[in-house]
Amino acid sequence: MVDFKSSPWKWLLIVTLFATAIGLGLFAYPRPKAPLIDLRSVEDLRARFNHDRGKSRLILLLAPT
Repeated sequence: MVDFKSSPWKWLLIVTLFATAIGLGLFAYPRPKAPLIDLRSVEDLRARFNHDRGKSRLILLLAPT
């Protein structure tokens, strides 16, 4: 039988429970998906960027090559 009072087993149990709690917390609530917006010009980009002032923003520049 395993002695859970020993230090290595205690830490393994704590880490496993902590990892499980984190894993369940990350997947418990679905996050809303933001729509992708196709911009046709730099002015469209500037307008969208200025519209979302105060929020986190991510700009992806994709090329076909």
